[in-house]
Amino acid sequence: MYSRVKARQNAMSDAKNNIPGRDDQNFSQFEQELMAMARNEARQVTASYGPKLEVLNGKHKPLLKAYERISKDYDAHAAKIDRSEPNVELSRGKYYMLMLLFVLGEIPMNSLAFSVFGESQIFTWIMAVGVAVAIPWIAHAMGILFKRWSGPWWKNAIPIASLLVLTIGGLIAIGYVRVQYLGDLSAAGAASSFGNSTVIGAAFVGLNLVILAAATLCSYFAHDKDPMLEHLHRRSNQLNKAMRAIEAKYKKILTRQQQELHRIQQRAQEIIYYYRKINQRVRPDHEKPKSFEREHELGVEFEEENERRKMETMTTRLQAVANQPS
Repeated sequence: MYSRVKARQNAMSDAKNNIPGRDDQNFSQFEQELMAMARNEARQVTASYGPKLEVLNGKHKPLLKAYERISKDYDAHAAKIDRSEPNVELSRGKYYMLMLLFVLGEIPMNSLAFSVFGESQIFTWIMAVGVAVAIPWIAHAMGILFKRWSGPWWKNAIPIASLLVLTIGGLIAIGYVRVQYLGDLSAAGAASSFGNSTVIGAAFVGLNLVILAAATLCSYFAHDKDPMLEHLHRRSNQLNKAMRAIEAKYKKILTRQQQELHRIQQRAQEIIYYYRKINQRVRPDHEKPKSFEREHELGVEFEEENERRKMETMTTRLQAVANQPS
């Protein structure tokens, strides 16, 4: 783009030649060239940001379609059961955190039991971790079965009883192995403070059962009675979150692009204003040409403004669906 020095030179030269004429409504050659250069810079800016915006728009559209589809199913199912929000007392994040704590609490107790096999430390920890994950996972299933209990009673009672029998039997077996291991340590004099190994082993089994019960309660309070409602609610929230992240990136990139376009337009307007001021001052009659009353427009901004409104329209539609009354 032309500098102020170039604008001054052209302004003085045009003024001496009475360019533009007093009644001329057309822009001078200098102003037209300046705006052509500004538009070229603006096109380069939009070309540099365009692919990024198109990629985000391409990611946003399928998510929007999926969200609208899920929302229709959500509304239909909510109307069917006369309830639109899952009835859960424990959020998903807190639930996962508590389950992780249960797993971490199980590992050291189980590693003590599996040391009796005399395997290397890594295999001992693998077995301990396997059991530590299995117990909360079984509790997860039991909590869901309790929460979604429905008739006939035996459809839920049989799987719950089977899980309890298998789990308690496994814990008792682990406890027996642990008692033998502690007894061997006591007999060898390696750990005289263990006392009665049978009592200690029973205490460990009791702790395992407490963790099983606590994890079952967590699963019970973290799930809804209706699995479809819970699934649709969680899926719609996931899609909404993903779309909001894309929209945030889109607006951030678009804001940077608009700032550069405004900077180009502002710079062009400053040069034109300076050119017109010098031109009018040097002109013999010092009168203001009619073309100086007209303003230049960069032009490229309008297309990008339409893109911005398009994305905002999508966001508005999403928020309207998400905020529907229950």
